[in-house]
Formats: sequence, C-alpha cells, structure tokens
Amino acid sequence: MQIILRRLRSEDISQVIEIEKEAFSPLWVTTPFKRELTNRYASYLVACGAAEPEEPTPEGSDSEQEEDLPTWRRWGSKIHGLLGKQTQSDAEPQDIAGYVSVWYQGDEAHITEIAVRESLRGNGIGELLLIGSLRAAVEYGSKVMTLEVRVSNFIAQRLYEKYAFESVGIRKGYYSDNREDAAIMTTCPIDTEEYQRKFEGLQESYRQRRGEITPVV
Repeated sequence: MQIILRRLRSEDISQVIEIEKEAFSPLWVTTPFKRELTNRYASYLVACGAAEPEEPTPEGSDSEQEEDLPTWRRWGSKIHGLLGKQTQSDAEPQDIAGYVSVWYQGDEAHITEIAVRESLRGNGIGELLLIGSLRAAVEYGSKVMTLEVRVSNFIAQRLYEKYAFESVGIRKGYYSDNREDAAIMTTCPIDTEEYQRKFEGLQESYRQRRGEITPVV
C-alpha cells in the first residue's frame, strides 16, 4: 500500500486525536483541530493509505471478519510495515498513520506536533511527514523551520539533524506528563539554493528506499 500525504479533513479528526493522545500522553491538551482547519497561518497534514479500487471477495472470507476490527488493527493484521492491501467504502474515512501540524509566524515555520501511530513507527512515515512540512514551509515563504523534541528522543533528533536541524537551546520542564526538558531545534535558511539541493537529495534518497512522494492535495 502506498502512503500519501494530504491536508487534514474534518472526518480525520477523531483518528488524529487518537494518535495525539497515544504519542503525547493523556495529559496532553488536545489540539482544537476542527477550529484549526480554517487557520490560514497553520498547515495540518496527514499520512494515510492511498485509496485502492475495491475488489470482490468470496462470501465468508477473512476480510469480512477484519472489517469488524478497529482501523489501526486492520492495518496491523494486513501489512508488515507499509505493505499490503486494504478495502474501505467511500463513506469511511481513510486510515490515518500519522500527522504533522505547522504554525507560521513571520519568517518562521514551527512544527507544533508530529506523531505516527505507534503500531506503524519505524517505517519512514515520520520522515515523510517532515518532508511534507518542509515543502509546505518553503511554499508558504518561510525562511527557517523550528521545533521542540524531548531530550531523551534520540531517534527523532537524529532524523531532524539529517534535515539540517541543529539544537539551539533547552526548554526546561516543557512536557507536562513528566516535566522532561525539550531541545529547541532549528534549521539553517531553507529558502537557499544550497539547502534546496540538500533537501532534494534527501527526498531522492527517501524515494529510493520508500517509494514516490505524492504532492499534497
């Protein structure tokens, strides 16, 4: 199954809230996603499975039993990593694997949240969301991108460093669940030819490993 990026829709919100709570703990203050849909100073992207033509299945097949499972369990039972097949009716929301939210403040684009469903982590979805957020920031006209990340989250920090984020400070006690510090990370200017060459090279490397990166719709 191909994973695509697209803008957040109202029918995605319940799944995105599930992922948010899973990633940031029940104590995290839920983002007012419905209100944010109309915020012209923000960008909300989701990673989801591309819709596939529905194929007829024999009566009594395993697929009928799988339809009774929660969305994320159907993913886990049908795919290893990002591969496999899934059917869904046009009336159902697409399965959401992760999301990213970006706020635009002057020349700065700030990633406020980036999260992947726990059962699907380690499959390049977080990197795809980061690529999408950087593309959106460049399109918006931002000069730099910033974010906060737990000081203990070395995996995320290595990903951000790969895309030229550098640690520039610490926010003490930033996370409400355990009062963990956050590392403040920011890029060099992302609107330069030098960065764009680096960014295109990173995207090409991602394509070779994970497949084509779809334009955001």
